[in-house]
Amino acid sequence: MSAYEQVKAAVDELEASFYETLAAADRYAALLDRLAAEEEAKPEPNAELVRRYRHQRREVAEVADGIEGPALEALLRIIDRVLMIKRTEEGEFV
Repeated sequence: MSAYEQVKAAVDELEASFYETLAAADRYAALLDRLAAEEEAKPEPNAELVRRYRHQRREVAEVADGIEGPALEALLRIIDRVLMIKRTEEGEFV
């Protein structure tokens, strides 16, 4: 297996993990939204519990925003540069 093939496989795994982390953050945010809405719909909602759900929701949004910002840009550069490894192996960038 060439260096490119090894790097490509590792980057593919990294990319999949990256997007799965975003999806997990979205699922968690949706759960917190649902739990807060259910609690607020009760005749006597627990305001502290709703506050905690909303706080967690803001925290997970920060995680997602951090991932979608500079981290995504870095991942895209990594993916792009994997092709440079292939081309260098093939003698195109010597």
